[in-house]
Amino acid sequence: MDFLFTGFEENKKRFSGIPDQFFSEILPFLEDVDELKVVLYILWAAYTSGDYGITFSIPDLTGDRIFMTGLEGQGKTENKTVRQAVEKAVSHNILIALPGDDADEKVFFINSPRGRQAAKMHMQGEMAAGSRPNKATLDIIQPNLFRLYEENIGPLTPMIAETLRDAMDAFPENWIREAIQIAVNNNVRRWSYISTILTRWQEEGRDGTDRRYTQEDYRRYLKGEYGDFGQY
Repeated sequence: MDFLFTGFEENKKRFSGIPDQFFSEILPFLEDVDELKVVLYILWAAYTSGDYGITFSIPDLTGDRIFMTGLEGQGKTENKTVRQAVEKAVSHNILIALPGDDADEKVFFINSPRGRQAAKMHMQGEMAAGSRPNKATLDIIQPNLFRLYEENIGPLTPMIAETLRDAMDAFPENWIREAIQIAVNNNVRRWSYISTILTRWQEEGRDGTDRRYTQEDYRRYLKGEYGDFGQY
């Protein structure tokens, strides 16, 4: 396949985080191009979803038409190409695979703390296979709260990531997005400030239109009234 890249564009300069360990401990040793592509794609999908404990299956990969464009050929079917690449990644301990009655029903996880925890929960029956969230594809890259936080507030540390996951369980996503926007508008780029807004909305109500974090609320925050929420 002939390929000629037209160049990076300023209006498309969104970034995805790839762990440094990939470049120092994995990339130098991968000899199979398909395995390299699959591993990179899975790391990208995990980052885009905001969760390195996300569950994957063969259909999750083969369902992305843009990604599959680079894995076709060599006399193999798409599924076989992906399966072989995933099996190599499992043999190299990059991925963790769990058994299934059918090849397409098998699930696998990234070998990370979150991935190992999710795999354990899945084996114990605490995570239903059907509960896997919809994943981004290369032609439909959906923004997530983790990326929104990182781009507007600060680095996405493990503590912040866990805090965001807890917040998503406790509050509607549109609340969190609006609270982040308010923090940006007031130039108070701290999770404690965002958490205060969300808690107040939960306790006192929010109509979605008139309810805004006022300047008086902002001054009270700066005076330390909400200090118990922490400084991260």
